[in-house]
Amino acid sequence: MQRGKFIPFASRQLKVHEKNYLNHDLELATIVFALKIWRHYLYGVHLDMFTDHKSLRYVFT
Repeated sequence: MQRGKFIPFASRQLKVHEKNYLNHDLELATIVFALKIWRHYLYGVHLDMFTDHKSLRYVFT
């Protein structure tokens, strides 16, 4: 717990077809994967998602 908030973590190996993805596609796939796992915690809650990947900046605007 950091500053009164939980910081979740998830990990998995890449699938065979995902090894050919570009970096920004992998970053977006990671975000989708995390949202699918924790969707039952996120219903009705305000969510701020941060990423340091500049190519994904358009997704959040």
